[in-house]
Amino acid sequence: MRKLLIVPVFHHALGGATVSLSMTLKGFQQCGALNQLCVLLRADSLMEQYLCQAGYESCLHLIPERSLGQFMKQALHWVNQQPPDWPVLLENCVARQLLPAMALAAPRLRWSRRPIYLIFRDLAYSPHPLGSLLRKFTLASLAPRAICNSQFTAKHIRKLVPYIEEVLYPPVDLERFNDRPSVKPPPANLQPILNSGARIILTPSRISKSEDNINDKNLRSLLLVLAQLKSRGQNYHGVVIGQDTSSDQQNIRALLAQAKDLGVTDRFTILPPVFAIEDYYKYADVVMTLAPREPFGRTIVEAIACGVPVVGSQTGGIGEILGNFAPEWTVNPYNPAAAAEIIIQIAHSPNSSKLLAQGQRWVETHCSVASYAHRIMEITGLDSTKLPETELVY
Repeated sequence: MRKLLIVPVFHHALGGATVSLSMTLKGFQQCGALNQLCVLLRADSLMEQYLCQAGYESCLHLIPERSLGQFMKQALHWVNQQPPDWPVLLENCVARQLLPAMALAAPRLRWSRRPIYLIFRDLAYSPHPLGSLLRKFTLASLAPRAICNSQFTAKHIRKLVPYIEEVLYPPVDLERFNDRPSVKPPPANLQPILNSGARIILTPSRISKSEDNINDKNLRSLLLVLAQLKSRGQNYHGVVIGQDTSSDQQNIRALLAQAKDLGVTDRFTILPPVFAIEDYYKYADVVMTLAPREPFGRTIVEAIACGVPVVGSQTGGIGEILGNFAPEWTVNPYNPAAAAEIIIQIAHSPNSSKLLAQGQRWVETHCSVASYAHRIMEITGLDSTKLPETELVY
């Protein structure tokens, strides 16, 4: 039996890449093909913890390397020991720390004729000319077939990988994310906000620095929107759930300082990342995500599946997704007055429930876990060739 070898990165971040990988495994499980997967991970990582907690320990191969570059070197060395007709799927492996190891491994990978695929979950952009050149050289050496998470992403990476195999929107676990009433009490850290009577604007997001012009999450606009809502007598409370990887929590401190300057400190809360994010969607009145260049925006489809309307950027993957069922909910990400107006309209417009129902149907059709896994199997040829079981080489 052929196996698909998956090599992800950013093993210590609880973000869209980790969740999407988990959903891929779940889809293979639903298709009865989990034994056709092997995922290479850094040992003792958050990603290992997350996938083990989800029950996928049997298909993990752990590599005890702390450095991301050393991990990739060992991972591709291990891949090259496996049967050459086993395809390898590189999960967003475009970070500069990975490129030297990938470039060194490229000749042997190409010589073996191993099928190579690379899922792009961001725009693979480097602001530095040398970094951009190294990325182009490495990807040209590997010549992977690209799978993109949105048309927006595909448009940007064509200059790196000319051949786009397909655009596949990342899957959503509709067993977790749905609009059924919660049987659990609200999360304890939301309870004081709910008790106050405020409506909750939820923003699950990595807490990036404001000058990040590659994939700025634009959380500053959330605070400006809260100030606009306050000036209009609207009682809304912004809740950001996410990780700040900056030293000394600089990004969080900057947001809290801005909230103080705008007079919305009592309407703004930052919470740490959680595995069970669906428990928070259940109590949100609206999700807002104003990142101008977000490649996809998993929080959009998760929120819609949970029956929560979304106000999002007109641009990037967010605008691409919302444009399919609720273009009325998109806005210029730097226009807080317009975003505040849409939030008020959503709360009072009888058309909101209709748009939300359209969105839920779209998510069910385009973000199915089983369909996503089946398409990956078709692309990589796993379901078309049945070979005798071959042992993994350790």
